[in-house]
Amino acid sequence: MTNLKNFNDMYANLAESAYNNRPNPFTQEQLNDKQKDNLNEGKAVLFDFSKDAYDRDENLTKGGINLPNDGKVYLQPDKTVTKQVTNTIQTPRPNGGYNTEKVTSTFETNLSQDKFTGFNSYFVTDNSSINESKETYFVTRGSDSYESLHDLQTDWIRNNGTFTLFDSYIPQAKVATKAMNARVAELPDGAVMNVTGHSLGTMVSIQAVANLPAGDINKIGRVVLFQGPDARSSIEKMSAQARKNIETLEAQGKIDYYVNPFDIVSMLNRNKKGVDEIGNVHYLMPISGTSTFQMDAPCGSSHDFGQYQFNKDGSIKEANVKDNPEIFEAGIRVSRLIDETLEQVTKAAPKLGSQTLTTILGLLGSAATRNPISAIVAAANGYLTYEQAKKIYDDFSKKYNGIIADTAKQMKRNDKISNLKNQISRSSGGQKVKLRAELAGAVSEEAKSYGREYEELVKNCQQETEDEIDRLVQAVFEGAHGLAFRLPYYEVDAMIQSFQKDNLWDNSQAEDNLKIAKKYKEKLDKFSDALKNVSNNIQSYDGQAGKSLFNEKPKTVLQPWDLHF
Repeated sequence: MTNLKNFNDMYANLAESAYNNRPNPFTQEQLNDKQKDNLNEGKAVLFDFSKDAYDRDENLTKGGINLPNDGKVYLQPDKTVTKQVTNTIQTPRPNGGYNTEKVTSTFETNLSQDKFTGFNSYFVTDNSSINESKETYFVTRGSDSYESLHDLQTDWIRNNGTFTLFDSYIPQAKVATKAMNARVAELPDGAVMNVTGHSLGTMVSIQAVANLPAGDINKIGRVVLFQGPDARSSIEKMSAQARKNIETLEAQGKIDYYVNPFDIVSMLNRNKKGVDEIGNVHYLMPISGTSTFQMDAPCGSSHDFGQYQFNKDGSIKEANVKDNPEIFEAGIRVSRLIDETLEQVTKAAPKLGSQTLTTILGLLGSAATRNPISAIVAAANGYLTYEQAKKIYDDFSKKYNGIIADTAKQMKRNDKISNLKNQISRSSGGQKVKLRAELAGAVSEEAKSYGREYEELVKNCQQETEDEIDRLVQAVFEGAHGLAFRLPYYEVDAMIQSFQKDNLWDNSQAEDNLKIAKKYKEKLDKFSDALKNVSNNIQSYDGQAGKSLFNEKPKTVLQPWDLHF
């Protein structure tokens, strides 16, 4: 576990504080006695993110800058009630199948917590009094580690698992919708409720917002989500109002996802053909290339907050397509690998049925265990042999780690080229020639990588644009024909004629774009080979002639960020 290096982003701060063992935890387990007493007495508790804070292991997070309300927020109390629920618990039998037992339990629950579903949330405001608040925040916690059967059943199987495999409207989201609706009702005129969460908290948040009553949506400020999968497919399976709510917030630019391209949770459901991702997707510029399972890495796994970097103004540092194409290519490759692995599991065990759920959880969660293959076999409950499980796991691990290694190598090469240019500007004579030879070799490798990345990004960018147009055309069609009871069908068809896909999407132009991308890649490959030859023989070249090579960049007739359709 690694924390944010500083508290410069309020949404990231709140999402992190929803967890235990963090520098400013909101969790009941880690509030001090005075804080608990205040909440029990109906008083709000102050948290100041402008100040330094430590977690329980004495890891420091520096106070934030440029924060709203000078970094101060107030955790609001909640009324607790007691209720009884009957829970069905399944335990695996040694020889296959499950023993099913119904257990009636008594839980303390309220708007913010529901132990039966595993839901945990926190409502914080910019004023100790809700009635005097302008900015409020609904914060949802992600998954708890599955240290108990209850945690495994709630967070991992009923919520993470059913979302991953079936795009389900998950139990925690249903509870969250009720909680959000109740909190919106408390807001004074002019106040808004922002929504944030991390990991499972993003799935809960976006589905809960989607299912709010239409009248609540104008009270939603921003929805800022960290390292969660795209949820478009699950929203599409919900009501027309749910889809409209999300489309309204998207049109207002209010939904933002921050994803790490190396993180399998972030990359789930992304870059799928025919699915337009929800909101504005920001690719984090991670400190280092780590997998989702490398919890003990110096800056943590790719799923944790320790990988976040910040700009001088305090904003989260993002990758951009122009300067960091390798980051975006890595995300595309990881998302495709997830889909390939899910297909591989289904193909290996077509009779797996409902056991696919626990098998996938075993696959993704077992990488951090000492015996991952055995964990997958146990999760499959006899439907996969050890050899099948080993092949699936080995294939996934090899490709996944290969993607991270390739990208880390490219990131280091970028730094190397920058350093070599600086050294050349300060050197002379034979040292300068030697450095130029080294630079030529590095640029040669860079050119080949850039050509591959460029072609991949053009394909992906073009596909995303086509998906967005498909969704627009469908929305216009449904909306227009909803008026058919007032107008003849031929009038409706005439009205939407200009919104037909053939008028918005040029297939021949799209094909030309791909041809240009491929041709550009081929030119870069040739340039790379020529530059490599220069690198090997540079000392026989005139110094000035060699220097001119580095001042000339291969010209491109098309950039992924300048595509036209």
